[in-house]
Amino acid sequence: MKNKKLIVGVAVGAAILAGAAVIVARRRAKNCHNLDLQEVKDNFRNKLQELQRNAEKEAKNIASEAKDKANEWVNKANL
Repeated sequence: MKNKKLIVGVAVGAAILAGAAVIVARRRAKNCHNLDLQEVKDNFRNKLQELQRNAEKEAKNIASEAKDKANEWVNKANL
């Protein structure tokens, strides 16, 4: 009888530890994947705005360089 009680006690203890491990694993998984959606949207929006500003600056630079080159060619052609 003592052996049966000991085996049952060990089995119950192992089951409780396994259940606790499952609960802890689920909590960790939830915490790892909790992303603040608004924060992600704001970050993405900021990155897009930064890219747009850089593209506009680059377009202005290219336009002014093209204008300068065109003026140089016209001046050379008139000489």
